[in-house]
Order: sequence, then structure tokens, then C-alpha cells
Amino acid sequence: MKVLLLICLAVLLQSANAENRPLVIVAENYAPATFIDNDQVTGFDVDIAKAIFDHLGVSYTIQLVPWARAVYMLKNGQADVGLHVSRTDDRAQYLVWPKAAVWDADFVFMTTEEIKSKYDIKSYDDTKRYGLSIGITQNNSYYPSFWQAYPSPNRDNQEYNKQLDPASDAATNLRKLAAGRIQLFPFPLILGNYMASMMKLDNITHFDWVIFSKPYPNAFAIASTYSSKKYPNVQALMQAYDLELMRLKSEPAKYNQFFQRYKIGN
Repeated sequence: MKVLLLICLAVLLQSANAENRPLVIVAENYAPATFIDNDQVTGFDVDIAKAIFDHLGVSYTIQLVPWARAVYMLKNGQADVGLHVSRTDDRAQYLVWPKAAVWDADFVFMTTEEIKSKYDIKSYDDTKRYGLSIGITQNNSYYPSFWQAYPSPNRDNQEYNKQLDPASDAATNLRKLAAGRIQLFPFPLILGNYMASMMKLDNITHFDWVIFSKPYPNAFAIASTYSSKKYPNVQALMQAYDLELMRLKSEPAKYNQFFQRYKIGN
């Protein structure tokens, strides 16, 4: 009897803690979508998330961590929401997505002025013909056509195509690019230009060829234990979030202000 009472008490305490705790939101450093400025997490993705969850009356914390850490937290329910997380089949095992995406990204090859002056890159085959080293961020999804061009034996175990050079985050890849340790880095154009300027990497530029384009939605963790009186589980919260995001996007002039604040356009 005592054991049963203890179990019931533990369940009640766990439920109460889930209801009382703030929503945990994670993202990687992806300026100007998500970054640290004056010791505060900021960026257009952060601003949009804040506007939505404030409107929904949800308390939250936002953490910037390396992407591999963010994935671990989302898989294990240590985080409830991930910002700018692409839809992929493997992630569907531990994430669900609302219908609406927050923004759309055109990926290009970031490079240096020196490399751009030497080579004309208009296809994946061009990168192979010249044997250029390509930096990537561990656990980022990129795009099916990218992985078809650079087949990798076991990405889950960080076993990549010999032309690919992984790093923990985008900032590290940009520093490697500026230092000549890699020659190319696939990255959203608006982010690459912004981060290079912020990091004072004056020799960074990009090839004009758009490698691929894709939407960036925010994702909700299946393992999340978040609960409140208004939103009994994270799926209910996601539905309310989706409606509010679509409402914001229905007024393009107002929605674009989130991006224009950082002197970019969506």
C-alpha cells in the first residue's frame, strides 16, 4: 500500500512540475535568426517565437546550444521546441511540425574572394572536378540533392564523404573558410552575409548559384512533458502556435518587420 501511495505521489509531483515549468526552446547560433547580443538571445526567429508564445500566454526559456546538443535535448524531452528545424524522415521519429514555416532559405556556397576568383562553381560536379573541401555542420539536414551529390557512408556516426569536413556549428565553418581550411560552406545566403559581417570576416563572399531552397519551420518534441491548464500537452500548444503564426503571416507588411529589424528581407 505504501509503495502504491509513493508511486501515485511521484506521478502527481511529476504532473505538477510539468504544468509549472516554462516551455524550453532550443536553437543553434544562426545569426540573424538566433544569436547572442549583449548577453541576450535575440534574432528574427527568436522575436517571432516570443511574439507568438507571449500572445498565447506561455512562459518560456530560450537556449542557444550546438545543434548536436539541441537534437539530444529534443529527442529526450529535455527541450520542447526547436527553432528552424527542417522536416526530415529521420527527425519525424522524435519531432512533429506545424503546418506553417517561419521563413524560407536560399542556400548558396559561401566562399572566399580568392576561391571565387579562381573557380566558377555552378554545379555539384564543378566542386568535385576542382576537389574543393566543403565544410558542413554536424547533424544539419541540408537537402536530398546535396547528400546525393556527396554520398556519405554513415552520417549518424559522423562518417561523411571525403570531400566534406564537419564542424560543430556555422560560426566555426565560417572561421575555417576565412582561414583557408575549407573552400566552400553551404549556408543560407541571408545568414552567411550577416554572420560574416558580424564576425568581421572581410574575405567572405558567395557563389551566386542557389544550391537549394527550403522552408524553416519550428518543431515540437514528441517526448515533451510540457503541460498547462490551457494546453494539456505539447500537441495542443503546437496547434495554437500554428494558428497564431498563420495569423501573423497573413499580414505580410507587419510580418516582414521581424526581418527588417535586422536589415534583411524574408
